[in-house]
Order: sequence, then C-alpha cells, then structure tokens
Amino acid sequence: MKPIDFRNATFTRIRESLDGQRAAVYTAWVVYGPGTTRGIAAASGIDLLTFRPRTTELYDCGLVAVVGREDGEGVYAARPAGEWEDWRGARVSGQQMLM
Repeated sequence: MKPIDFRNATFTRIRESLDGQRAAVYTAWVVYGPGTTRGIAAASGIDLLTFRPRTTELYDCGLVAVVGREDGEGVYAARPAGEWEDWRGARVSGQQMLM
C-alpha cells in the first residue's frame, strides 16, 4: 500500500481486502493472539514460513502490532479497530509534516 491508501482507507476496508493467506493469518491473530509468530503459527496450523511473512505484511498495514517480547521473540497482537484508527491518524499526520 502507498501512504495515500492508508489515508483513504478504513479499518473494515483494509480487513476486507485481505486475500487468502493474509486473511487466514489475520484470523489466527484474532483467534489465538497475542503471542509470538512461532506460537500462533503452531496454534493455527499454518506453516511458520508462510505465517511470518504474512504477519510482516499485516504489521505494515497496521492490522498487527508488536506488544512485547518473549524469549527473544516479538509478541504480536491483532490491532482493534479503534487502535487502528489512532495508528492511521498518526501515519497521516506524519505524512503532512513532510509537506
């Protein structure tokens, strides 16, 4: 996604636009999270080599956030709609400061 896409997007639209693997990984974060990528991948039955890159993509669009560390690994959680709106607002404000 480009920065302008975040400005124009809504939480629901972003979630609905997720394709197959991303949608499955996002659902796993909602159902089994928070946790490490290794733990949530195991709980959901999704291969770790599929799970981690999709988590990075979800992190990039703000649907997953880092919430801590456990045994040297990041702990992630699905971001609720209200928190996503705050995240999006901060991204848009930061973009405006560049002008």
